[in-house]
Amino acid sequence: MRKRSIAAGLLTGVGSFVLATAAQAQASAPDTQSDGGAAANSQSEALTAEAGGDIVVTAQKRAERLQDVPVSITAFTGETLARAQIQSATEIARQAPNFRVSVLGNEDQPKFSIRGVSTSDFNLNTASPTGVFYDEVYVASQALGGSSLFDVERIEVLRGPQGTLFGKNTTGGAVSIITRAPSMAADVGGYLNLQAGNNDYFHADGALDVPLVQDRLGVRVAFTASTSKGWIDNVTGRDLSTISSNALRFSAKYQDDADFTATLRIGRSRSNPTNIGPIVNGFGPGGVSSTGVNPRINPLTGQPLGQRQGAYNVIGEIRAYGDNANLTLTKGLGDLTLTSITSVIKGQFLNTVDVDGTNLDALQINFADHSKEYSQDLRLSSDFSGPFDFTAGLYYFKDIADIDTDYFIAGHSFTLAQSYRQTRTSYAAYADATLEFAEGSTLYGGLRYTSDHGRLKRFEVVPTIALQPTLKYNDAKPSGRIGLRQKFTNDIMAYAQFSRGYRSSGFNGGALNSAADITVARPEFLNSYEAGIKSQLFDRKLTLNLSAFHYDYRDQQFINVVTVTSVGLVNAGRSKIDGLEAEVILRPAAGLSINAGLGLLDARYTQLVLNGVDLSGNRMIEAPKSTVNFGLDYTAPIGNGDIAFHVDGTAIGKVFFSAQNNQDQAGALFDLNARLSYKASAGWSVGLWAKNLTNNSVVTGAVSVDAISQFTTMPFPRRYGLEVGFAF
Repeated sequence: MRKRSIAAGLLTGVGSFVLATAAQAQASAPDTQSDGGAAANSQSEALTAEAGGDIVVTAQKRAERLQDVPVSITAFTGETLARAQIQSATEIARQAPNFRVSVLGNEDQPKFSIRGVSTSDFNLNTASPTGVFYDEVYVASQALGGSSLFDVERIEVLRGPQGTLFGKNTTGGAVSIITRAPSMAADVGGYLNLQAGNNDYFHADGALDVPLVQDRLGVRVAFTASTSKGWIDNVTGRDLSTISSNALRFSAKYQDDADFTATLRIGRSRSNPTNIGPIVNGFGPGGVSSTGVNPRINPLTGQPLGQRQGAYNVIGEIRAYGDNANLTLTKGLGDLTLTSITSVIKGQFLNTVDVDGTNLDALQINFADHSKEYSQDLRLSSDFSGPFDFTAGLYYFKDIADIDTDYFIAGHSFTLAQSYRQTRTSYAAYADATLEFAEGSTLYGGLRYTSDHGRLKRFEVVPTIALQPTLKYNDAKPSGRIGLRQKFTNDIMAYAQFSRGYRSSGFNGGALNSAADITVARPEFLNSYEAGIKSQLFDRKLTLNLSAFHYDYRDQQFINVVTVTSVGLVNAGRSKIDGLEAEVILRPAAGLSINAGLGLLDARYTQLVLNGVDLSGNRMIEAPKSTVNFGLDYTAPIGNGDIAFHVDGTAIGKVFFSAQNNQDQAGALFDLNARLSYKASAGWSVGLWAKNLTNNSVVTGAVSVDAISQFTTMPFPRRYGLEVGFAF
């Protein structure tokens, strides 16, 4: 209770300061208030503007100034991503408070944690409590949610339950990635960037924008490709954890004078590196694991292995392939806008894992998945001249996953072959509305009702579990929000709200030894109470956003790993999370921008019994007590161009990866990144960049394979390189 009082007191104290300076801010700030009511013609069009510190987002399915939205959001523009060299979804967490990413495979499989809401489930059939959306299309597959970020217009990280407009499986929040659409400008445009770095790293990305009919029809083609040698030194063979990925996107946009717009996107991504090199630890006498040897000793020399060294006999591959197409149609109907988003995604995934982490043929797992996803969102948004506006819609989603996982044990002398088909179907109806009942005072709220159906078919494990009958679940649950927003001036706003998040039931995809382990985890629910202040002060030189929240979390789903062949999907009873967030952007002089973020969490299980042990009071998985981020950008004219310097850093506290709060944990980390570049007015540019300057080696994921063996993954080491680019 004391920590909750401290958080509330901090918010109240800083809020008093913000309100005390309201008169000065209003007198000096430009009048650029957004009425928040204009429905976006297309939620994936160019809506971002940084002039005067404004960023326009579509977190509420309409174009609004970020500072007017009563949601805790960190937004990244395409320019921001380029300055920070953020090229994958796993890197977004560098600059967002209370947001982190863990990885048990490679960057194609990020597991997001927002405000301590996460999942430890590494099975391919699971659904994350953080929803990932590309151009408003939900991506259910964990293997497709970490695709390379290229030609991106902006990214919005929405913290807190987003169950009204984004739907189920957004208990923790949502990551919304918006790619660039054709501009239909008068001239052909584009860019090309090339990078080369240590360890034979090479990266290229670019785009070509071609207007076919000015202001009517245009196309855009964008691509990215990256390669490198392995980042984990294999002392007995080929190095592991290589980089090998490429992606291509074609976009076409049409619009007419009748307020009709159609945007088609067709994409293809291919990631095919070697398998990762896990760092396996033994906790038996002398550091011995269940293989009978110490996996951290070089078998050739008898000397200890380095932090990113191992001896591996499995030289396999990771294969993450995705193909997608989505069509966004919008039609203006006077004060209304009708939007339709249709999508299909197909993917395949393979991950060959050297689980024992030695050059012994003790345990290898091949995870494989073929998936298909279909979705349709149809909504109607208003842009009335009065105090009332709404968004209402119908939603359909279906995904099919065919899972085949093979376990090769004791020199392939014993094999477990697991296979099944999982089908999930969702139907939803939703409505969200705002009502300004007094000058600057707005009541907002929404409700979504979701009907979920799951089927687990043809489940078997040869030779331990015979072919099973179909297992089902049927959920029908509401989610929603209600809140009050108060605008004191054009640049100072406060809000308070209640929201409810919902995550549908899930099947245990890790059953291996007994049909009794093929269980269904109940739905999870999160009740959120949040208050916040968003402000821009001193002629918008200072942006200060604060939020405090309390979560009542029930039936959190997570994996209970007893051994590698005994894995259960369970519900956690109850948990509570209290937290505070602060984000600051300071622009003290022309060309200089300083930002910082702070996230504080007290996240604990209040009711949890696991394997007969009462774990109530333990810290929740992947919920660090603190996250701190900072960044600095400085740009100055030199000759016929501009020189730019960027630096950013992240500090994250200790985290646990298991509810037992045992050795499956990651210590506190600090990561630092920098970039120096020169861009000429002629369009060419050159730069130097470096990532993980501190050579942070804190593990990105950990799981106990058995009582004396632990599987962990490592972050990329220090990386640096040269870049050249050209824009036209």
